[in-house]
Amino acid sequence: FADDTAWTDATALLLAPDHYIFRMLYSQGIDLDALAIPRRSGTPATDPRAAWRLFAQNLHLFRGTPSRMWLDHVFAEVFGFEVALAADTADLYFDTIAETLASPAFRPRALFDRFKIDFLATTEGPQDDLGAHHRIRASGWSGRVVTTYRPDGVIDVEHEQFAGAMARFAELTGEDVYGW
Repeated sequence: FADDTAWTDATALLLAPDHYIFRMLYSQGIDLDALAIPRRSGTPATDPRAAWRLFAQNLHLFRGTPSRMWLDHVFAEVFGFEVALAADTADLYFDTIAETLASPAFRPRALFDRFKIDFLATTEGPQDDLGAHHRIRASGWSGRVVTTYRPDGVIDVEHEQFAGAMARFAELTGEDVYGW
């Protein structure tokens, strides 16, 4: 929403950012790199179309889940598909979604307005940069997107990244976070 940048393809829109989807696939032995799931070090050099095909081949894993009901709704109501996603329709879906996403009506802010969203809350940790929220506000766009505080990164003392998260938290706040 900060830059109103268009999504590029079905993988970037529906597969890579949705942890409910990619974690289900991962739990069944599918490698995250094969699904083009970004890592802290960057996005793997996986062809998004190949990742989408792999997802389509394994769509049966979602039978009876809320994720499947949501996906079916999005495919039919938002993108207008009249055929089911399957291995033999994966390319049709990928190409149609990419073409649709290229239109101004499918930019993030246009969809926000189309779906009559009044309020959207994102989740950031205490060490996350809020630059996107500042850009939204500075843009003059009227959509309400606010941050919600999720302290997970600085409350789990046994997590391997706890010390780094606390150091960043101290840096951002200018406070001695180690005293408590």
